[in-house]
Amino acid sequence: MYSDATTTDALGKNQLHPIYVSIGNIPTWRRNKPDAKQLLAYLPILESKLHKNLARDTFHKSIQYLLEPINSNDGLDLTINNETIWFFPRVSVIITDWPEAATFCLTYKSSNSHFPCHFCLVKRDDLANINLKSNDIRPRTHEEMRKHFDEGTEKDVSIESVPNFFWELS
Repeated sequence: MYSDATTTDALGKNQLHPIYVSIGNIPTWRRNKPDAKQLLAYLPILESKLHKNLARDTFHKSIQYLLEPINSNDGLDLTINNETIWFFPRVSVIITDWPEAATFCLTYKSSNSHFPCHFCLVKRDDLANINLKSNDIRPRTHEEMRKHFDEGTEKDVSIESVPNFFWELS
């Protein structure tokens, strides 16, 4: 999957998240061609100072609805060059820039948060520390983030108080 917010009007006030999908096990040179990607949907970017969690929850429920066929145990038929292949698609990677990664991972969008990275749990003050030991860098796994969410300690790891749809994917 690929997503990058885009402006849809000349004044720069309206934005959408285009969601593209591609088959991951084809060569990169082919995957980067315009006809190798498929626009799945445009998701609105909801801005609300009063209901930020509602906007986040709506985004994740929209992703859940869009990816329902991918999350199915029934498989899908894919026709390529007049040949139909039955397969089970899976989301293996989501390519985004930092703001969209924070939206998908539900990490705080401020670089001033205690743990601003959506990949790992390294404190903000240690992100530029080249002398960190490997045991000082804890990856953000969906199991650990879900545990914090379920225990009500999501603020300790800088994640939003919204269930993440991707925790449900196998």
